[in-house]
Amino acid sequence: MARQLSDGLDRARRDAGLSHGELWMRYFELGGMSTALQLEAFLYGALRPTANDYDVVAHALNERFVELGGNHPVAYSEDEIDALEEEATP
Repeated sequence: MARQLSDGLDRARRDAGLSHGELWMRYFELGGMSTALQLEAFLYGALRPTANDYDVVAHALNERFVELGGNHPVAYSEDEIDALEEEATP
């Protein structure tokens, strides 16, 4: 079964030590236009984010990881799409 684009976002949120509300605020500050409820649905795979929404969430998470002294562990949508295509290739 192919991974969904949103796989790993909630795990990354927990690893970054952010609540849903804190992540939504960071997402919103970066220009994200989805509601807090929609963002939560992205995190649980109940709603598929657009590539732009996914990238804004990934960027918000990556900024937090940098604040914590880390790197950018959350891939952006282009990298995720490439990974999905590689999985689908026999």
